[in-house]
Amino acid sequence: MPLDIDYNPCQGRVGIDDLYLTLMPSTPLNQWVQMFWQLNVPYGSYHYRSVPDNCVDLIINVAQPDEMFIVTPFTSSIVFEMTGPVTYFGIRFRLLGHHGLICAPVGEWNNPEHTVTPNDLLSPDVLHQLCESVTQKIEFQPRCETVSRVILGAIQHRKIDSRIARYIRYCYQSPQSNINLSDKQCAQFGLSARQLRRLTHQYLGLSPKDFAKVLRFQTTLNLMNLEPASGVWANHYYDQSHFIREFKSMSGVTPSEFLSSSVLYNPN
Repeated sequence: MPLDIDYNPCQGRVGIDDLYLTLMPSTPLNQWVQMFWQLNVPYGSYHYRSVPDNCVDLIINVAQPDEMFIVTPFTSSIVFEMTGPVTYFGIRFRLLGHHGLICAPVGEWNNPEHTVTPNDLLSPDVLHQLCESVTQKIEFQPRCETVSRVILGAIQHRKIDSRIARYIRYCYQSPQSNINLSDKQCAQFGLSARQLRRLTHQYLGLSPKDFAKVLRFQTTLNLMNLEPASGVWANHYYDQSHFIREFKSMSGVTPSEFLSSSVLYNPN
């Protein structure tokens, strides 16, 4: 298992029922994959607003599996344009879970657009099996089960750098505003602040502070979904203006707008 933390980031709400489906994989795949998801885009031009979650997603167009791409970690919302009808199937990996399939660190293949093709990252055999599994004319759950078998057959147990694992646990356990990244604190992870910057860029695709900010954003977002009318931000931000400013910089909208609107929307 890459990391022994119960980190379950979320995306926004899709306003129309049954357009967005999710399924949590069973043991042992849930050690690497957080969830499977499927987005059914209706007829017309749509935008989908994706927010930062520190995860890697592998996304496949069900009708045209050659349109397969990977979304890498990012720090501000990405708006994907799509024309329906079209169905996308996604595999959202847990933190560092994608290393079970992709041996190269994300820092080696990330780019400013945060979307890459998997052709040079996954073996041709795995790509072929994934395409065949996703394009079968079956319901969402059996599709997930078929994809699960493909992934389990290809997963490799790779050792995670214990220093980066300690840093991730520290951020997960301390999602407050004044997270300490001094040399003294970094020594507890077994490295210097400079080494931490290098390792987080390499393995997480982000700077240490950006990774911590996204994790704090996701922690607060999960609490907001449970208690939308409460001041859950107070546990993690200096004040309300700090919270709103940082939330908007990551999601593109204010907290109230995010909770009340659909992330899949017609821009016209």
